Amino acid sequence: MPLLQNGRVLVVAPHADDETLGCGGTLALLRLAGCAVRVLVVTDGAAGDPLHYVKDVVAVRQSECRAAVARLGIDDVVFLAEPDGACKVHAGLRHAMTRALTAFAPDWVFAPAALDYHRDHVAVSLAVAEAWRQHAMKCRLFYYEVWSPLPITHVVDIGAVMDLKRAALEQYALPLRYGNYRQATEGLSAYRGLFLPQGEGMVASCAEGFMEESRADGVRSTLLGLREWVERTLTRSG
Repeated sequence: MPLLQNGRVLVVAPHADDETLGCGGTLALLRLAGCAVRVLVVTDGAAGDPLHYVKDVVAVRQSECRAAVARLGIDDVVFLAEPDGACKVHAGLRHAMTRALTAFAPDWVFAPAALDYHRDHVAVSLAVAEAWRQHAMKCRLFYYEVWSPLPITHVVDIGAVMDLKRAALEQYALPLRYGNYRQATEGLSAYRGLFLPQGEGMVASCAEGFMEESRADGVRSTLLGLREWVERTLTRSG
């Protein structure tokens, strides 16, 4: 998709590293296009070290995040400190999402999808989308992929900046002790690369996929309907 030029971009990450995994390549391209990018990390990262490799996991997670996004050309990071692994949609989170959107006034917003297989991702997605709709935000809202592929509407070729995304991911030493995120992000990027124009002799590339939220009045997108089902299910299982 054509990238925003010299605009403002807000990235909402449930956890430090989601911004890199979900849209790190696109963020690097947007910075090269002159965009101001802010990363909003919602949870505190306290549950990110169950085997206790480090002493102050929250400080380590924040330090790794700053180092990672710096590799993408970003120096604007905000941490909200919601409980890691137990993030819920509540009045405070709703207000924080509204405040983030109105204060930064982004042209584009990137957020996790409610179809992602993680409770924190669902809660953050619901809070962002609610603020975006209820306050009639004029910015475009895109969902990125982390744990679950989406029915994407847009694809971005990140081949030129894939090394930057890899370098950013390498800053997350603690999460990499617990999961093979290198292989996962390479695999998803290669798969989404199949959505780019193909032809004989063309070099395989890497891409990131996104689903744009719909504004159509009276028409509920597939994702919106599924998101409401997820919210009802979480409420019952609560």
